[in-house]
Amino acid sequence: MKDENDQESFDTHSAAAVVPSPSDSTPIYFPVSLTKFVVMHFCTAGLYQVYWFYENWKLILEREQSEASPFWRTFFMFIYCYALFEKVRSSAASLKVGHSVSVQVLATGWILFSTLLILPDPYGLIALLSILFLIPVQQAANRINESLVPGHDRNERFTAWNKVAVVIGGLLFILVVVGTFVLHV
Repeated sequence: MKDENDQESFDTHSAAAVVPSPSDSTPIYFPVSLTKFVVMHFCTAGLYQVYWFYENWKLILEREQSEASPFWRTFFMFIYCYALFEKVRSSAASLKVGHSVSVQVLATGWILFSTLLILPDPYGLIALLSILFLIPVQQAANRINESLVPGHDRNERFTAWNKVAVVIGGLLFILVVVGTFVLHV
């Protein structure tokens, strides 16, 4: 069991591990505005989460000079989500930028809501609410990035590919939602 001093020394040690060199302008976590994150999540029927996990693991593993694969960390995201959320929480605590929601609650909630996809229509759409458990993590990541690398690209603008996904995916999403409820009324 850790006492408060152990936690304090852990946080201080992890702060040193997450602070990039002054010449490094790369954020330590995947930067994305909350608006873009939510829009892309719904317009890709949740697939943007997979990209989000991959990009975060890629940055973390590069920074840690780990030989682990971001692909496999993403492939097994139900297993590694807690580790990712804990890395963000630890960085936020070390830098005193705040992260108020329990990592256990976020990981458990995200896993539970993500698995609701197996429910029959229209209830499977509830799985899309899994984004609610990623938003606090992304908020903390954005605060961390801003603290360490002010002026970095915040990934707020929609690229051409993002716009294609929004238009096509958005239309498909609307059709699925309308079709699901019209067929089940």
